[in-house]
Amino acid sequence: MMQPFRFIHCGDLHLGAPFQYVMGMSRTVDRTVAESTYVAFQRIVDMAVRERVQAFIISGDVYNSEDHNLEAQVRFVRAMYQLQEARIPVYMVQGNHDPAESWRAQLDMPSNVHVFTHAQVQRFPLMVNNIEIGGVYGISCGHGNEHTNFAVQYKAFERDEFSIAVMHGTVGSSQDADVHNVTGPCNVSDMIQGAMDYWALGHIHKSQVLGNDPMIVYAGNPQGLHRKECGSKGCYMVKVSHNGHCELEFVETSAIRFEEIKLDITGIQKESELLEVLSIKKNILRKQYKKPILLSVQLIGTGSMHALAMDEGVRNLWLKSLQDEEKSKSVFVMPYKIIDKTRPSVNLGERRLLSDMVGDYLRAYDSAITDVSTVRQILLDRPEAKRLGTYADLLTDELLLRVMERSEMEGVTMLMGAHDEH
Repeated sequence: MMQPFRFIHCGDLHLGAPFQYVMGMSRTVDRTVAESTYVAFQRIVDMAVRERVQAFIISGDVYNSEDHNLEAQVRFVRAMYQLQEARIPVYMVQGNHDPAESWRAQLDMPSNVHVFTHAQVQRFPLMVNNIEIGGVYGISCGHGNEHTNFAVQYKAFERDEFSIAVMHGTVGSSQDADVHNVTGPCNVSDMIQGAMDYWALGHIHKSQVLGNDPMIVYAGNPQGLHRKECGSKGCYMVKVSHNGHCELEFVETSAIRFEEIKLDITGIQKESELLEVLSIKKNILRKQYKKPILLSVQLIGTGSMHALAMDEGVRNLWLKSLQDEEKSKSVFVMPYKIIDKTRPSVNLGERRLLSDMVGDYLRAYDSAITDVSTVRQILLDRPEAKRLGTYADLLTDELLLRVMERSEMEGVTMLMGAHDEH
């Protein structure tokens, strides 16, 4: 029977990543944001030492970009020495954000750190209590976004009692993958061929288990980096039993949590009432998560607050008021954005049938704007579109859908007039 053991699987540390759009709201926020990626990683290292794990696996993107700063390097190497003192071996691949060609040998790694080459899949012995029970296999990204299918190159030794594959890449057509940032594309069927027991994956920032036989796991990132990375962020503690069965425990590590809430304005009559409800919602989040939160607020529904909600200047006043409440708090729930998705009290279906200017506008809108692709084509057919260059990639379906919804409602609102109650 195999010796049972435990290891940590983390990845996508992005040490030193900046959250530029939330800076400048308060000193506390700035300090917490600047330290967040480091704090999250240090929590993982401290847990590894405390729990005396047998292996520490990093599945790529230690740094945030190819020109990783010296502070990030110094902090990372210090953490590696901390693991060396605890006699914990580290196995790591380099990702598309910190490819092999970009690493600078400015700081020496301790001998417990095993960095996989980008030339071919490499194997390091997996040791438990000084006994080799299997192997850890991996290949690093050599030049940023890779188009090579790495997974088909992994083949476990027959003598392995337990084998771990470490890889940075995109499995299948993952919805969480940035379509412009696919690297090492492969499928689950490619991975099954390698006869591995556990695939420690990086690149997708959402923790998820893609398969149980073998275990195919994205750890996600230890710290959310922007508003789309809401919710729990952390790593996996993996307990392997004597028969090779894996038990996964997700451990939250983030220093700051990104959250998004929706507030329905229906029934709210006064500005002070709306701000009071938002303050209550902030305090609920503070008690629930007990850690600093960066908050995006989406206003929805219909009602008397719609005219105020759709005014950017008013929303900015509300935002400042809500932010001022948080500036002195160490466990802050700091709103950084208020988005208006409210609608005037109007039945668009009925208005489309009336023979008036609003009905004419809506029918013209329907004939010109049928779906997202038509809006995209209208924009790209304009002569100005040539100046967009790579910025054209920013015209996502989500953005264009918002443009469609807003143009429909703003046209109706302007034609109806502020006092039209039909």
